[in-house]
This record gives sequence, C-alpha cells and structure tokens, in this order.
Amino acid sequence: MAALASASVLGVTALSSAFQPANQPARSVAAAEFSVPKYSGVKWSSSVTVCGARSSSSILGFRLQVVSAQPTLNLSKHRSSCITRCAEAEEATVDNSTVLVVGGGGVGLETIKALSGAGSWVTGYQRGEKFRKDIEGLGAMLAIGDVLEPATIEKTLKSNSFDAIVCTVGGGTSDPEVDKQGPINLIDAAKKAGVKRFILITSVGTGDSRKAIDDKTFGVLEKVLLAKEVAEDYLKQSDLEWTIVRPGGLLSGAPPSGKGGLTEDTSVAGLISRTDVASLVAKIIFDKRTCCKTYTAVDVEKIMPPGRCSIFLVELLFSAK
Repeated sequence: MAALASASVLGVTALSSAFQPANQPARSVAAAEFSVPKYSGVKWSSSVTVCGARSSSSILGFRLQVVSAQPTLNLSKHRSSCITRCAEAEEATVDNSTVLVVGGGGVGLETIKALSGAGSWVTGYQRGEKFRKDIEGLGAMLAIGDVLEPATIEKTLKSNSFDAIVCTVGGGTSDPEVDKQGPINLIDAAKKAGVKRFILITSVGTGDSRKAIDDKTFGVLEKVLLAKEVAEDYLKQSDLEWTIVRPGGLLSGAPPSGKGGLTEDTSVAGLISRTDVASLVAKIIFDKRTCCKTYTAVDVEKIMPPGRCSIFLVELLFSAK
C-alpha cells in the first residue's frame, strides 16, 4: 500500500511516496509504535541504535529502552578534530549569545524569532528591508548585505562579536549559485572574523541523502542540490565547529507541530514546518554534541516512507530537552 503527499521543497512542488514498513528490524531493540493517519493507515514498530550505550528515555511520551550490540566509534579526521575544538571552546548558551542569522523570510525569519525568543542577541543579515519591521519588533537587528559580496559580510561581522552564524540562504532552481557560493563566502568570512560556530541549513536530497528522494524530485532540483553539496563539503573541510541540518519538504504556511526531529539516517525523507526547523536550530546551536554532524530534519507525524520512525529518536541526543 502506498500513500502520496505533495509539499513545497525549495519552492518546487514535489510528489513523494510513502511505502509499507520494512520487514527487517534494526539490530537494536526499541519501544515505540507510531501511526500517521494523514499519510497512511498503517502502524509500525521501530528501532534506534546508540553505539556503545544502554539507556532509556521518554521521547514524545514514549518510554524507550535502547541497547547497542556492538560499540563502535568511527570518526573521520576532520570530525574528531572538530569535536576536540568544541570541547575546548568557551561555552556559549542560547540565552546569552550573539548570533548572525543569514537569509530572508522562511526559515531565516523563523530562526530569528526562535533565537530571539530564547534570549539570544540576534542580527538578521538580508538583502533588503522587507522584514525590517518584523525583525526589529522581535528586539533583533537587521544588517543589509549580499552573501555573493564578501565585503558586505565582513563589514557585518566587524560590527559585533558573534558567537555563531546560522546560514539559511537559498536561491532555488533559478539561482543555485546562491546555494553554493553564498555559504562558502560566509564560511571564509567566519574564519577571518574568528567566529567558530556555524550551522548550515541545506535540504534533504543533498550529498549522501540523495537516496531519500525519488528520481523525479532529484531531476527537478538537481542543480540546487549539487550546489548545496559543494557548500556542505566546503564547510566540513573547514576548521569551524559546524552542524548541517537538512530539512525535508518545507510546509508553506503550516503551523508548528512541535514534533520536529533530527536524525543522522540519510535514507529518510518527510515534511516539516519552517517554524519547527527553526526550533530545532535553537535547541542545537550551542550543543557540543552536535558538532561535526549532519542531520535530516522532519516532523514525527509526516515521515515518508513510513516504517522509518526510529529516525526521530535522534539517538536519544535531545531526549531531555
């Protein structure tokens, strides 16, 4: 049985399929059963793996028991060095920090709202004045500039001592250069200004998450997804304390559900509201456990395909938050 749903992904309407749950269980045990009546009438059990750990926790009201059979630790050179830097860095907190959020409306504006509401001193970096009233109404500031013009980025970074940068820029299929060179310019400027923490928002379908979307969707978005992949790779090779968040299909005008989740499973796709993406960013921005990791962000009730529910447990990373 299959269920179909459409959503706006990077401004393009994409059609996704939801399939039956897989018959093969994961290698570790878990304790959760979910249903997604809007997209499918099925229920399924799911599992999550936490390497080298045995723990239980309550996530979204479910008690979980997780057991790992084979502890492993496989870190690339750049990832292990990044984790060391994160551990040694002076600690910043979301309620006592200065953050530059780069990008116009959508996820960018929602991230400004989320961080301002959490107590951060936020500056929004955008190309125009369109959202000035919204931004200043939140107690945040607006800096005008263009990510394709490095001098304007450097000028903004000199205006304050920023603890972190959140990059949400995207030119879509009409201007994929923004998705590639924009983040690269920001990364270079961050290094020059001494800003260590960098969160990059890209998209499901980028890099090793290609398998999470169907061929038709990839064909429509290929240029922009490949541009985002270049930016991701550039960030991973930098000496910054980076985290990459790949949202699933962004629901236009959808209210937040409060059920957004993160996973390192690159085979997962789904839907999520922009507000829920922003909330996840606010939760992880200064969490050292997220350094040098790439996550998919989706709503727990809007997974596609079904049968992959374990991905929302985030390896118990945020179970206490």
